[in-house]
Amino acid sequence: MPIKLVKAEDAVGKVLAYDVSAVTKDFKGALFRKGHVIRAEDVEALKNTGHYYVYVADTPDDLSKGWGTEVFEDDAVRELAEALAGPGTVVKGLAEGKATIYASIDGVLKLRTGALLTINMSGDFVIVARREDTPVKCGEPLAVVDLIPLTIKRAVLEEVKDYARRNYPVVSVKPYQPFRVGLAVIGTEVYEGRIKDVATSVIEAKVKQYGGTLVASEILPDDEGAIASKLREYIESDEVDVIIATGGMSVDPTDRTPHAIRAVADEVIAYGIPYKPNTMTMVAYAKGKPVMGVPSSIVFFRERNILDILLPKIATRERITREKLASLGNGGLTEEFIRRKLRA
Repeated sequence: MPIKLVKAEDAVGKVLAYDVSAVTKDFKGALFRKGHVIRAEDVEALKNTGHYYVYVADTPDDLSKGWGTEVFEDDAVRELAEALAGPGTVVKGLAEGKATIYASIDGVLKLRTGALLTINMSGDFVIVARREDTPVKCGEPLAVVDLIPLTIKRAVLEEVKDYARRNYPVVSVKPYQPFRVGLAVIGTEVYEGRIKDVATSVIEAKVKQYGGTLVASEILPDDEGAIASKLREYIESDEVDVIIATGGMSVDPTDRTPHAIRAVADEVIAYGIPYKPNTMTMVAYAKGKPVMGVPSSIVFFRERNILDILLPKIATRERITREKLASLGNGGLTEEFIRRKLRA
């Protein structure tokens, strides 16, 4: 094999066969890159970072001949990443034996979590991904693929790649599709002009963030009949795809929004979601359209709230299920809520 392991002092004049890393309290990265010709002055730097032995080749031509029957980490992680990467993604950013899968479009990250678990249990590769269903923008990283050993047998690599292909796509981005929102802002105090409506601007910004458009908005009092009438109007409208009602969502006697949503819905998916903030949220469907009741606390938790969970699903035409909402309890106590409500 043209690549061999030698002492650092014996590597002078030879070609480094892999990225050599350094770690300090202020830095983590490549000390020298693959292909670097070791100089005499590099020996101390190598030893100071714990590299008393290094893999080298005598010449660049020898380096290009590879590792014999073994596949080097750079090639192995790139090949596996390309097998994992599905629609809406691109593989790039190879460094220090890592391949990164990036989003090539705006949308929602989708993962085959069972396939990730199986590969991560193999002992050879490690795939570290962002949380499934995370909204992502074009150019953002989605997952990093690492090889634990420096090389891997070609036959083993092909087995893992074949498994990834059978589960394709393991990592993908589902694109946003345009949607139109009809909004009802509920509250007698807002309707009478006692307080200013700030919910509309918050909701409109969230809708726009996920590719939607606010096409209609009206302020209503806490009157169950009036709320139900407006919701029915939106449900019947050919110009509205999604209905949002905000305000009047708690259990106070004057809060009638949940009752109005139940009155117009064909199916109520959930009322009360294990997510902080905005637990008092209702999700329903009427004539195939999502109908959501969200509490007025979205104006306080405007950086991140329940709309950041629900709207990406709507924008990717995913039907919201009770199971999905119930699963939010795992991780549903958000940093936004902790920072603003639970920390003294």
